[in-house]
Amino acid sequence: MTTKLIKINNNRGILVDNNSDTVVVMLGGFERPTTTKKKFKALADKLLLSSFRFDYSGVGLSDGDFSGTTISSMKNELKDIISELKKLNYKKFIAVAHSLSACVIADMEFEKKILIAPALNQRDLLRYWFSLSVSKKIKPNQAVNWQSYGGYLNEEDFLKDCTREDKMTKQNHISSAYFLENKDKDYSGFITNIDNILHIHGDKDDKVPLESLTIEFSASIIVKNGDHDLERPDMIDKWIDKILNFLQNNL
Repeated sequence: MTTKLIKINNNRGILVDNNSDTVVVMLGGFERPTTTKKKFKALADKLLLSSFRFDYSGVGLSDGDFSGTTISSMKNELKDIISELKKLNYKKFIAVAHSLSACVIADMEFEKKILIAPALNQRDLLRYWFSLSVSKKIKPNQAVNWQSYGGYLNEEDFLKDCTREDKMTKQNHISSAYFLENKDKDYSGFITNIDNILHIHGDKDDKVPLESLTIEFSASIIVKNGDHDLERPDMIDKWIDKILNFLQNNL
């Protein structure tokens, strides 16, 4: 096994070469690094297959400007990475995608896919997240969930908010491009081969509620009391061996 840092355009990632012709490409969620996230490191350490965990532009170890991030830009970066990995003689590709990255790979071909807390239903999730921000200003002490958020949703205000150019995330500015791209999209409709997908979700995920999904997966692991990141040691213990079995069997 050899481990090295690789730079592809703006993206930096950590390649763990286990002398396999299959590589597991790991993709983080919105504004979240993959190179330093515990769940991806834990999975890479246990895999018998090679793995490459990388950060999108403007995130973690990578260069570039995060503000222009869209699903399309993330997909283009992933395609470039796969092209470079093919030059290193990897023949088969598996994807492990957290949250927003599930949208990136929805219509892409992989040997297998692991979707962790997939934020596929962008259309409704964007409205949910917008309504949460509104509710915090109106009733900061009142909990709002997937069932009740509609009471705080004003569609006209939401659409206007999508066009704002002064938005900030926890760490970056972000343009309207991401919101305008996704305000009417549910990426579940792009998924064609459901049998090669393993879905993992926490039943207490309040960032991407399990109820947001409009697709039913044939193979799912629902983590009891699991949150969005599923990264606490006791939560990792509930899914990591099942992922390993799914990834390494029948290749």
